[in-house]
Formats: sequence, structure tokens, C-alpha cells
Amino acid sequence: MIAKAIKGRGFRGVLEYNLRPEKGYLLDSNMASDNARGLAREFGEIRRLRESLNRSVCHVSIALAPGESLSDNQWRDVASAYLEHMGFANNQYVAVRHTDKDHQHIHLVINRIGLDGSVTSDSNDYRRQEQIMRRLEQRYELQRATPSREAERKAPSRGELEHALRTGEASVRMRLQELVSKTVPHVKTLSTFTRALASQGVDVRLNQAKTGRISGISFALDGICMKGGDLGKAFTWNSLQRQGLYH
Repeated sequence: MIAKAIKGRGFRGVLEYNLRPEKGYLLDSNMASDNARGLAREFGEIRRLRESLNRSVCHVSIALAPGESLSDNQWRDVASAYLEHMGFANNQYVAVRHTDKDHQHIHLVINRIGLDGSVTSDSNDYRRQEQIMRRLEQRYELQRATPSREAERKAPSRGELEHALRTGEASVRMRLQELVSKTVPHVKTLSTFTRALASQGVDVRLNQAKTGRISGISFALDGICMKGGDLGKAFTWNSLQRQGLYH
């Protein structure tokens, strides 16, 4: 089970995104409205208690591994446990279950401003979030997810997630991760790997000594170059060799 949280400024946009009928359905809420316009209005009423706070929106996605499943009631319990553990017990929230992907997942839209006007602390939020995910995995006998800091594929930054949600476009890092991951299993030599990625607009660059020894690899897309390690452990030259790629 993996949770990703980002902070944002506007409620209306994130609500309209999450409440699209083709994406899923409203799972739970402690608010009166059931549509984006009405919910945004309710969130706005509390937001006015702290008008100086720029980022009052907390948008969280919680996902299971492919093949795992929870019932709606179990997902409601997951949302409730997350809210309580992260200090949002006295805050407005909406939980939406999305059904547009192969893996089960929910989204939480939370007001960081409590009903009493206080602002929920985000101190050590990454560590606390990891803690509640591990507890919920044990409670529902789910496989333990590798924390993003240990992952073979680096998780998107908050800025990248915000951009993706705002524009519907993946970041260069996310696109490179996807393109390289899909290419590696189908090629064996470095030359075919390079050509296959070039056909998709990716330039492969090698850190190569005069002796021919390769010590590193980078990938460039849309004028942005990133080292393999910037994409994650699975994208370094040593790891690509372990996956079957040879020079």
C-alpha cells in the first residue's frame, strides 16, 4: 500500500478532477454536498478562517498493489485511519474511490485548516505516512510496499505530481521511467536499446572511458537530461546490465 500526498491552493480543480463520473465515485465525506461546486463552496467557508495560508489543500492518493483488493467499507476504514494518524480528525475531507486503473486506489481531498481554524502540522509527514501504511498493510494482510525512498523507481516529486494533476501531462522523469522500463525487456544489446529509445525521442548518453568501459548512463528527452540514478536504482548502468542489457 502506497500513499502520496501533495499540497495545493485550489479545491475546485482537484474536486472536479476526482469526481469525474468516468473515474469513480464518492466513497465517504463529512460534508453536506456531493458535487465539486458545492464541496468547493464548503471548503471555502473554512478556508476563510486562515486566508493567509497559501496551500490549504491536501490531496492524497492511496493505492494497493495490482491484484489486491479491499471492500468499500475497508477503504472507508483506511481513509479514517489515515486522517486520524495524520492529524486530520477535525478537518473537512472527501474520499473518492477510483475505478479507472487496474490497481485499486482512493483519493482524499482534505482541508488543512481545521474546523476550529487551526492548521494541521505537516511536520515529519512523510515518516508518519509511511508508519500508517505499514500498519494498514498488517491489518488487512497486504503485501508490504517498498517505501518510495528505497524504490527501484523514484517517486515523483510534489511539484511533478502537482503539474500532472493540473495539466494532465506527466513530467520528463515520469515519461523517461515509463519509456526505459518498457524498452529494457525487449532488447539485449546497448545498440538496439539506444535505437529503440531514439525512435521514441529519447537520447541515450554514456559516461564512457577511452578504454570503452562504461561507468554511467543518462537519458535526455525534450531537452532535459537526467542521470539513470535520478530515475531510480533500476535505471543505473549497473542495474540495466543486471536486467540483461550488455555492451
